[in-house]
Amino acid sequence: MSQNQMSSVPETIHITEEQARKDIQSLNLINGFLFDSVLVDEEDAKIVIGYILSTTYNRKVEVESVTSQKVFQATDTKYHSIRLDAYVKTSEDKSSLNATIYDIEMEDRSSDKADLPKRLRYYNALHDTKFLGASTNYGTLPEYVSITISSYDPFSAGDMYYEANTTLTTHPKIAYKDGITHIFLYCKGVPNIKESAHSKKMAEMLKYILSGEKPISPDQGIEDVDKIVSKVKSLPEVTKKYMKQWDREQTIQREAYSNGEKNGIQNITVLFSWLFDNGRGADVEKASKDSEYLSELFEEYDNCHKE
Repeated sequence: MSQNQMSSVPETIHITEEQARKDIQSLNLINGFLFDSVLVDEEDAKIVIGYILSTTYNRKVEVESVTSQKVFQATDTKYHSIRLDAYVKTSEDKSSLNATIYDIEMEDRSSDKADLPKRLRYYNALHDTKFLGASTNYGTLPEYVSITISSYDPFSAGDMYYEANTTLTTHPKIAYKDGITHIFLYCKGVPNIKESAHSKKMAEMLKYILSGEKPISPDQGIEDVDKIVSKVKSLPEVTKKYMKQWDREQTIQREAYSNGEKNGIQNITVLFSWLFDNGRGADVEKASKDSEYLSELFEEYDNCHKE
């Protein structure tokens, strides 16, 4: 970024209620804000998550509970905590000692691609610490399934469905049962599930999640979810929440802008716009308090925009 481009602290801008409503109408479920918003109501959450799980597994899945935006704090504040988009238990797990826990994530930030497997490794490890108390048998750990629905191809193979399990690589025919499964669903991927009806339903679900577009003859699951999405987009409290988030991001920008000015860094608005466009609001917040990290982000921006 050219150092001769002058910057100044931007004026405080407040989004209007009309613009907020317009912005919300343009969002789809792949967007974290909207996905979180449709999970606020418990019954709505059960329908939306039940549809995602039922379509993924090609069988009816009744959801017992959904916890939206659940935070697991690390054992020490100097370590990362984790936030799960949707933390799910199904009704079929009620009487099971080894219940299955589902973590459903919407991923719309391609910059996370390289770190995605290790991020999930950390999520799983920290999650397990909450379910294994002192003197508790390891066998009581619940099964753990993460389902990451992504707008970008996480493994660059072009496919719609990826599944990762732990294997005994020297003896692949011997099961290695650690109870961990990671499923990745790429919204624009080529359907690669053998059973054609299942493959078609999943492709329709992912297209809806990414674009909001329903098939010509949508199944009842998509219709039910679409009704919830339409309802949530019109809720006054969702508009207010969106406006508050907007104001918060503006404040973060101004704080980081001021930090950048103190360190002689120019044209920080361009950098922050780029970060927000790529879903990296957390990096903006961190940069507002860490001038060294801010410099690293400028270097990253420059590297990404070299001719």
